[in-house]
Amino acid sequence: MFRLPTAIAVVATLLGCATAPKAPPPPVPMTPPPAGGQGEFSPKGEVTWKDLTGANPTRRAAFDDWGIRGPTVALSRSSDGRWIGKARGSQVALTAAPGKLSGGDTDLSITFDDKGAIVVEGLWGGKRVRLTLAKDRISGALPGGPVDMTDMGTGMFNSYQGLLQISGPSDMPQIVIAILDTMVL
Repeated sequence: MFRLPTAIAVVATLLGCATAPKAPPPPVPMTPPPAGGQGEFSPKGEVTWKDLTGANPTRRAAFDDWGIRGPTVALSRSSDGRWIGKARGSQVALTAAPGKLSGGDTDLSITFDDKGAIVVEGLWGGKRVRLTLAKDRISGALPGGPVDMTDMGTGMFNSYQGLLQISGPSDMPQIVIAILDTMVL
């Protein structure tokens, strides 16, 4: 039979465990620029979004170590590591740091979840976005609505909304910018 002080201690312990602060999610490291200077844009990765509803044309974004080119993005990495150019119709200077991409009307958190998937959350061009990029699924919410795509293999993900194809290295923040640029109208 429990006594009152013992019962209070058990309840306090359980409540303490339930309300203990959770450690912040680990940040995704950003890919450093390669040695040497910037050369001519030569894509080494590409993201393609094909709208299966037919409402919007196919959109592509390509990237290399020094630049990102897409439907609404033309960014180049400067010598100080910022991404400078146009994004979503505005001149921007985006600063990439572990777990963060920010500047202008963009403020994104890029972290790992407890299963190792990449979580992108915040503002992209002033629009709220949240995507979880896992090996077998891409899910979340974009301004156009919910996203839930399953892996078809070799960098292809699909749903009733469309087909997303990702090729090349998973350089950060290039791949996140390319995905958002192709999927957010």
